[in-house]
This record gives sequence, C-alpha cells and structure tokens, in this order.
Amino acid sequence: MKCIFCNQSVFGADGITVPGKGPAHQKCFQVDQALKRTFQTLDISALNDGELTDLLDLVLAEINVRKKTDEDDSIELF
Repeated sequence: MKCIFCNQSVFGADGITVPGKGPAHQKCFQVDQALKRTFQTLDISALNDGELTDLLDLVLAEINVRKKTDEDDSIELF
C-alpha cells in the first residue's frame, strides 16, 4: 500500500487509514492537515474574508465569556 501523500510504502505502526482517501503515514497526514489550516472539520482556508471576520468575532466573544468574573455581568464582544 502506498501513502496517498508521498506515494511511499506504508507499513507498521507508522501507517494510518484516512477515511474516504486511503493509507497514509501519520507524519504525512499531520503535515497535510497543518498546511490546509483545518480545525477539527472546519477548513479555515476555504472561508472568505467576511466569514473569517465573523469567526474571529465569535471566538473573541467566547474567550470574553470564559474570562468573565462573577462581578462583571456584561459581555464584551470586541
């Protein structure tokens, strides 16, 4: 079996199966995931500028909510 990324033989503990694609080396798969800039199943590089800005706003709002103290009841969005 050949790695779907580097076309080298895959065998032993270093090999994994990428669902829907085929066999791969763990390192090749990790490099591919890092270059595609994905987080879980979200392909960040596929977002347009508006969607990326909306995602940033959501992430910042969530960070603010988690940092919120008991004394401060307001949620800062930006």
